[in-house]
Amino acid sequence: MLTTNWQADVVICEIFIFMPIYTVVLSAIWFMRPRKASFRTHYYTLVLSQGAADFLTVTIFITQMLPRYFQIGNSLIWWLDTYSASNFYVNSGPQMFILRSIGLFLITMQRYATICRPHGRLSHILSVTPSYTLILCHWLISLLINMPAVLVCHAHFENPVSFFVITSEEHKRTSAAIVICTFVFCGLSTICMYSGIIRILCSSRRTSVMSTSSWQTRQNTYQEARLCIHVFFLCLMSAATFSYYVFQALYSNELGQENLRSLRLWYPLVSGNMSFINPLMLLLLNRDIQKCFVNFCKRKKMNNTSSILAMNRTL
Repeated sequence: MLTTNWQADVVICEIFIFMPIYTVVLSAIWFMRPRKASFRTHYYTLVLSQGAADFLTVTIFITQMLPRYFQIGNSLIWWLDTYSASNFYVNSGPQMFILRSIGLFLITMQRYATICRPHGRLSHILSVTPSYTLILCHWLISLLINMPAVLVCHAHFENPVSFFVITSEEHKRTSAAIVICTFVFCGLSTICMYSGIIRILCSSRRTSVMSTSSWQTRQNTYQEARLCIHVFFLCLMSAATFSYYVFQALYSNELGQENLRSLRLWYPLVSGNMSFINPLMLLLLNRDIQKCFVNFCKRKKMNNTSSILAMNRTL
């Protein structure tokens, strides 16, 4: 075992397995955006924004695990607590959950507008919105939602070894209420939008006789709907993370410090899987990214081969 608990070991293994793949996937999307129109859509803009949120989440996990399990940077993190490092860490969990939940909501909304309301007002608003504005809204809205919890936060580290964060009951209640309200809104909205998408798909499937243009429209609808599949799995992982927050909020007072400490060991695993599953689902369920991933890897290999040949010619 790498650490003192198996949950952290699993998270470390997942980081080494999935994050390099995630890096290649996001790099491939970014590389293809100027070259292929389909990758310039807001769907892939939000995928990139969600990817940045996932990387930030994993980075926060790493900065917590290094001093806690490997005694790396303990004095630095302990010193940074004079600048509210403990406040940052205790708020980072709910903040990252809210950020990724809002991201899933925005991706689902974009899919709904494209499939169900291609000529509607929402689709028009999204089409004229610049990519950087959409990304800014994703991050800024999430930050504003969690701001009440940040303002009432007064936390501190228990000691410079475990870095167990102790916070006030007011902050726990406020943070739990924000997380619950955010997830309920995003969850219900996502269910409604998915219901509309499924209804459109079912109605198009029932049409037996159609013209060539109608058939092409149906194929395009299926193509767009296929991009919703990976979001569905992310929603399931989001629900699992939400269940963790609800359980912790309901039983934090009854569990006691030791049991609460044991419960928090599960958080990186539960929340991290919401990030680690994203590149896997993109590769398995998105044909465009599959082709892009293969082409990106081949191009990188060809570039390396060309560089070696050029060096040999120079020598």
